[in-house]
Amino acid sequence: MPDNHRAVALLRPVPTCQNLSAELLIGVVQYIMVNLNLDLSISGLAKRFSLEEDVLLPAFQSHTGIALDQFVLRRRIEHALHLLKNSDASDSEIAAGSGWGAECAFQAAFFNYLSVSPSEYRRSLPPTQQLATRDRRKRPSKSGCLPQEKSYVIGRFR
Repeated sequence: MPDNHRAVALLRPVPTCQNLSAELLIGVVQYIMVNLNLDLSISGLAKRFSLEEDVLLPAFQSHTGIALDQFVLRRRIEHALHLLKNSDASDSEIAAGSGWGAECAFQAAFFNYLSVSPSEYRRSLPPTQQLATRDRRKRPSKSGCLPQEKSYVIGRFR
């Protein structure tokens, strides 16, 4: 005869990556894109979205095709590349704005990812790109008006 007085453990389904909605993962991606300068560690993101790390990681990779930490690194590198190309921001400013905090951490991550230092990358830009970056360094006149940009037509048109 069965003993009806035994404690029976109820099995609850273990959350899997299939249980996370695409909307939630889109929210994680959007949060990362907008907040590159904040703590985007796996534990920080899991806490922010009220998820367990072991649920978030496989779900993110399943839906995006890239590991979460690699996604964050790639977005930070892309942001740094944009700043290097389009601003005269220093390495320490780029580090702070891209989430590395310390200039040396930014330089090391940049070099490890691209096998070139940020300053070498900036020097490798075409001269026109370097001129555009230098032009941005100039402050507008005291009148507050920005100088008019000139456009040039290059090549032949029929």
